[in-house]
Amino acid sequence: MLRMMRKNAKSMIVKLVFGVIIVVFSFWGVGSMKAKQMTVAATVNGKTIERKALDTSFRDLWRRYQEQSKGKFNPDDAQAMQIKREALNNLVDRQLLLEQADKLGLSVDKSEIQARIAGLGAFQRDGRFDQQSYRRALSANRMTPAQFETSLREDMLINKVRQVISDGVKILPEEIDILVRQQREEIALDLLPFKPAAYQAEMKFTQADLEKFFKKNRETFRVPEQRKIAALVIERDKLLAKVDVSEEQITEFYEQNIDRFKVKEQVKASHILLKVAPDAAAEEIEKARLEIVEIRRKIESGSDFAELAKKFSQGPSSSRGGDLGWFGRRSMVKPFADAAFALKPGEVSEPVRTRFGFHLIKTEDYKPARTKTLAEVKDGIKKGLQIQAYPELLDKEVAAVTAALSSEGDGQKFVAAARKLGKRVIETNFFKQRDGVVPDIGRDPELLNLVFKTPLNKGAKIVNPSRNSYYFMVTGIKASYLPELAEVKSEVEKAYRLELAREEVKNIGEGAAAQLKSGKTLDEVAAGLKLKLVDSGFFTRNRAIPKIANDPVLSRKVFALHKGQTSELLQHNDIYFLARLRERKLDLGADADKLRQSVKQQLLRYKKFQVMQEYVQALRREADIKVMAGVLK
Repeated sequence: MLRMMRKNAKSMIVKLVFGVIIVVFSFWGVGSMKAKQMTVAATVNGKTIERKALDTSFRDLWRRYQEQSKGKFNPDDAQAMQIKREALNNLVDRQLLLEQADKLGLSVDKSEIQARIAGLGAFQRDGRFDQQSYRRALSANRMTPAQFETSLREDMLINKVRQVISDGVKILPEEIDILVRQQREEIALDLLPFKPAAYQAEMKFTQADLEKFFKKNRETFRVPEQRKIAALVIERDKLLAKVDVSEEQITEFYEQNIDRFKVKEQVKASHILLKVAPDAAAEEIEKARLEIVEIRRKIESGSDFAELAKKFSQGPSSSRGGDLGWFGRRSMVKPFADAAFALKPGEVSEPVRTRFGFHLIKTEDYKPARTKTLAEVKDGIKKGLQIQAYPELLDKEVAAVTAALSSEGDGQKFVAAARKLGKRVIETNFFKQRDGVVPDIGRDPELLNLVFKTPLNKGAKIVNPSRNSYYFMVTGIKASYLPELAEVKSEVEKAYRLELAREEVKNIGEGAAAQLKSGKTLDEVAAGLKLKLVDSGFFTRNRAIPKIANDPVLSRKVFALHKGQTSELLQHNDIYFLARLRERKLDLGADADKLRQSVKQQLLRYKKFQVMQEYVQALRREADIKVMAGVLK
């Protein structure tokens, strides 16, 4: 994932297509003379990489990790994954590849750049390049056309280098066979598992044994710090309802944003698809065409379209009788959309060829383009305007609550003052941070984290425009302590039984493996232990071993077995097991040729990636790369 992010983060095109305005971070103190002097991050064969370029590269990677983690990314993660080093590596690799483009005599002329820009969807309007959209997108990203076109030219040069270096990559048929088998081969096992949970209740021990175990592992049973709070709740929905939005504001918003409420024409249709690859042989194409013509003849003769779709269609909608629901022109590939929108309700098209194959399309209904009325969107506009105004109102509310409660010095006074404000007040019992929830509030990681950082009898606040906000006081703290055995006896007994059961299943497993070596069959071993063999069912390499675990190492071992062969004693965490290969199968189905083609493309992409990685590493070994002191701190 890091490599893919690094690759994507190099391209200025990606930034603009996604249209994300990067939040500006400051890495060196504003106003520091030393920081101002440090304008160079590194040099590559004498050419400089500026710190501001590194800043931008870092922010791009930061944004991508934020997107991948859905906002849960934080500075600690950035340090752990050395994203700043990744960002610098991006720039170094880019400079090295641009140098190679020059050495290879590669160039990009103005017409190529213009054609590329014109083809980018971010700069199009109604399917055509739009100068205003282009300027607006650049302006939003604080970039001039000259800057963007320079960056685009460099991207295109680097792509040409990639093409030159990787054009000679070939895929052998044997490589395809191996990967196809790895992806599609299935096996079924007879399993003899030994799991501690099955033996835990049977484990016997004395009180002296338990006390010895507890003494040895007492720290494991430490009771963590506990806290309780009193919290005033600023309920989002109630406060949001207080945001006053007038009829005039709603009407003004509607009129100023009328384009938002325009609904493009839509059609409701079904289809029958016979799949044909774009590069299929002429014989295959003709065969599919004749089949689709024959299906259309059956429709003309009175056969039901939906039933024929269920029987013949090879698309995902076949189970629904080919029903695609409502869609606009841009939701489908152009030949399909053109045909669907040209039909009257109830009509069936002639065979339509797209990159997916041949289609028969039946239009069920049609909705012309229109603009939603104010009455239709009024409630939504009001809600949107309330949400837009909410942060300011929330800030005022939090300020008022803070002013009223910040001077209170103990829990009782805090609760009394909070109740006078007429808002909901929660008083919790003691709870642990590892519980993951705040009693009577629920799962709120930000609140939970702050609670366990706030001193006793001190107020603190969590302000969040997207959910409830809180002003709270920590009203009690119980320090962490080592308990006596009596206090945690049931927990200790459970842990001790589990430890004994773990040792038990290990011994049983080793004994079973020894019996196999002595000549007994897996069935005889199972019978002797009064256990039943477990049928795994068929599964592939990329799935977990059923009834056991998802473990790639174990998966490789069981897939290496011959039919009827029993494995050595295998282990995953606490589970020990023996496995016998019962059956192996490889069913490629009707799409075998397409699968091989898909696998070939996967291999080709992977090999090209590997070749480029090795090529760049070779360039790095030969290059004079100097990183300025302190850049990666």
